[in-house]
Amino acid sequence: MDIVYSTHATSTDNVAGIASGHRDPDLAPRGIEECAERRSRWTRRHFDLVVSSDLLRSRRTAEMAFEHRDIALRIDTRLRECDYGTLNGAPRGHVDAKRASCIRTPFPEGESYEDVATRTRALLQGLLREHPHGTVLLIGHHAQRVVLPHVVNRVPLALALARAATDKWQPEWEYTWP
Repeated sequence: MDIVYSTHATSTDNVAGIASGHRDPDLAPRGIEECAERRSRWTRRHFDLVVSSDLLRSRRTAEMAFEHRDIALRIDTRLRECDYGTLNGAPRGHVDAKRASCIRTPFPEGESYEDVATRTRALLQGLLREHPHGTVLLIGHHAQRVVLPHVVNRVPLALALARAATDKWQPEWEYTWP
């Protein structure tokens, strides 16, 4: 199965420097413009299925990017952002400072990156049964940017987290699984 992964378009929390976690902000005006760019780019791509996080910023990204295409769109909570617990909605710098210590140990009253990897792996296993030779687009969050290299390519989570913090952002990442 081929996987194309993209983060949601820019949210109001992104603009404000807030780490949303399980908060549910909408897209910022810039994010709405980004959806139009994605619609144009993804028009040239074949996807058997689009799967989005249930959080508004991801769901709206998927809906707006594919509003004029007849393509299956599935909403799945397993693509949610990491639950930062008491740090949901905190300044991004506060959350960034805690990330490395939350690979195995959950954020206070939240979850760990291992927890996110477990739910992401379960999602991919189900998608593989449904679309073993297909191409699936996942629209998620920073957490998937961290855990997909771990789940798909067995990159250690600490290394995947460090790379996600330092690698240049790109519109999408591609994987083949298994």
